[in-house]
Parts: sequence; C-alpha cells; structure tokens
Amino acid sequence: MRTVAIAGILIAAAGVVIALLVASHVEQGHKSMERVAGGPVQPMPIDAAPSAHSADRGERSEKVATTENLSAPVKSLLGLDGGKQHYHSLEAAISKLSKELSADDVAALRDLLAWPNEMFPEGMRAIEINAVKNDVLDRLLRQDKLPEGIGLQLVEMASNPEYDPVWRDYCVQFMAPYYERASGESAAKDRMETKANSPVSKGPVKYGLDAVREAMVAALGERGGTIAGTALIGLELLSRTHDEFDREAIVNSALGIAADESASSSCRLTALRLSAGLATQPSPEAAAGRPECVEGAAETARLLAQTGETVLLRSAAIVTLGEIGADDDRELLMSLAADGNKQIADAARLALGKMDAPPVPVVDRSQPTAADDTAAAQPEPKLPPVPIN
Repeated sequence: MRTVAIAGILIAAAGVVIALLVASHVEQGHKSMERVAGGPVQPMPIDAAPSAHSADRGERSEKVATTENLSAPVKSLLGLDGGKQHYHSLEAAISKLSKELSADDVAALRDLLAWPNEMFPEGMRAIEINAVKNDVLDRLLRQDKLPEGIGLQLVEMASNPEYDPVWRDYCVQFMAPYYERASGESAAKDRMETKANSPVSKGPVKYGLDAVREAMVAALGERGGTIAGTALIGLELLSRTHDEFDREAIVNSALGIAADESASSSCRLTALRLSAGLATQPSPEAAAGRPECVEGAAETARLLAQTGETVLLRSAAIVTLGEIGADDDRELLMSLAADGNKQIADAARLALGKMDAPPVPVVDRSQPTAADDTAAAQPEPKLPPVPIN
C-alpha cells in the first residue's frame, strides 16, 4: 500500500504507538472545492480525452491511438502495444519513462490519470490502480519541465467525488511538493521579468498555485475520512517556508479538527499530533502564542485519552498528554499505565517518561554564533533532490 510519506515528520515524536497512524489513514469523505479565481474548478483539457466516466477502454484506446509519436513505455501503459497488461507490466513501463517526455506522452499520461478504475486491465485491484496512478503522477512532477496546468488538474481530481477516495487523497498529498516546485519556478520567472524591466505576468503557473493553495485549505473541511488530515500535513510543511500560509490559522484548524467529534479517528489523530507539535516548537517565534495553543491541545488530548473511539486514537492522545500536559495530568497517566489494554498501558508509560524528560531549550537564532560564522565560511553542500512522495 502506498503510504503518506510526509506523515513521518509528525509521527516520529510519538514512537511506535503513533507509527500506526499511516496504517489507519485509508478512508475519506468528499466535498467540492473552488478555485481562487472564482467558480468551480473545471477538468484540465487533455487532447483526445473523453469524459473519464463515459467511455469504455476500447473507445479510449482507439482515440489515444490516433496520437502519433508516443514512446514505447507510454504505449504499453495505454494498452496500445498488443502486450498483456497487469500491475507489474504497468509498473515496469513506468520505470522506463524519461524525464524529458514529449508533449504527446505527457498529454496521454495526464489522460490516464483521469481514467476510472474500470478503464484499467481486468482483475487489477483498486490498490494497484492507485499505485500506478501515483507513480505516473510522480513521474510527471519529476519532468525537467513541469507540465503546464498540472496543478489545476490536481485540484480537479482531488475535488471530484466520482474518483476513488484513495486517489483523491493521493492528489492532495501531491499538492505540497507540486507547490514547492512550481512556486520556485514562478519566483525565478518573476526575477527574470523584473531584471528585464518587463511587467510581471500572472500566467497559468500562478493560477495553479492559487488554486492548489485554496484547495488545500478547503480540503480541511473533508473530515469524514483522511483528506483533512492529509491537507493539514501539507499545509504545515508549506507554512515553514511560504509566508502566504498562515501558521496560526493552521494551528487553529488542527485544534478544531482534533476536537471535532464528527471527524474520523485518523483525521483527529493527525490533527492532535500536529497541533501539539506546532504549539510546542522550541523557538522564540512559537513561544509567543504558546500557552493558549498548548492548553487547547492538552485539553483535547486529555479528553481523547479517556474517550477516544479507537485504541490508536486514545494512545496518541495519551502520548501527547505526556508531552504537553500539566503536572496534574500525572495522576491520570499513572492510572492509565495500569490499564488492562497493553497498548494503552504502554502509551501511558511512554507519556510518563516524556513528562519527566528535561525540556528542550529555546534557541534564539536571531543572534549569530561562532558556529554560524564557521558554517558561513564553508562552501554550501549540494543536497540530493527532495522526493516527490
């Protein structure tokens, strides 16, 4: 099963208990989202692409076959090479896709992303179909030239309730890495236009960024499955380096989801862990709004530690309480350490250990240190590319 790669950032602090979060993140509800430019998001126009839910496989293959100059791997993915298709053959074809695909190849692959499950080879399970789509989308986002309009297509697929809910969740996952790359390319283009004394234009990339940003915020309302939790993780990551994402608003959203009894357990668990982490970040900036955020997260953790609807949710709340709770919470944790459920008891013992651990010191990075001077004198290392998923 495909896992939520970026979820590891917020899971690590909770140890083995919270590592089960990803396994529980497998369902979701649906809700329509709108573009920032106004009006409903429309599907991206893709050459020779009939309605994703109105054509059978034969019709789709016939129309795609009219597109010449497709590469061999793309023909294999579309079932145009005469070979027998199954999950492993499709994954083998994906592994042969280059980072410099032709415009025809890109259009055909984007068309494939819109296929309903019945368009894939008979007998393929939904988990395999979603895996294939995931890897195709990954390849598209790794192209040397980012496909124009791919951000708007992500929004359309994520917001369309006719798609498989797991695929919709995958699309939300891809929004953060898309935003990172597209915003960097957009900023570079702006710098070039400014240097050339040309007016800075708002092209399709900027519209895509606006649409993705608004879609991620709107996705916080889809709390019946996993989408809200996935969007919350992506928003928090982007808020670290992009000022247009309001970290205070993200904390408040996380607290609201964690306390929402109508939200799914997986969403509440994700929100609780993330809100606790944001509220206790060891930095002078985070310290300013700390007491209210910490108390809000602690109050929710205190409640869920006793009344959470699943053992996993209760365990996460217990560990969180050990990290941000008050001394008065020790009695509750000690009683839970004697619980008949081993996972609850282990979580309580872990929480007590965290409560007794020395606090992480707050480091004021506004003042340079000797270490900073030494580091500044060293050449900047070249880092490997950040994985898309």
